[in-house]
Amino acid sequence: MLVLTRRLGETIVIGDDIVIKIVDIHGKQIRVGIEAPAEISVYRGEIYERIMLENKAAVEAALGDVKTMTDGLKELMSSQPVVGHSDDSKSSVT
Repeated sequence: MLVLTRRLGETIVIGDDIVIKIVDIHGKQIRVGIEAPAEISVYRGEIYERIMLENKAAVEAALGDVKTMTDGLKELMSSQPVVGHSDDSKSSVT
């Protein structure tokens, strides 16, 4: 992790288009201003972690649904007779 020391009003530049500015320091709290392109998502760390956990839970639930549907389809297909298949070896041409 890169650690930088900044004073009030100073900035940090990331890449060509992300600027982080220290806008206020009050006790143990620091207010940070962030300028970034609209397509760059910016979250507080705790919010980002919650989003990632919710996304992971949603993917796991969806995978469970797919497995349930696949198992149901396999069971259904195994209980149905095969239709449309003829055994030509039993027919005779006269």
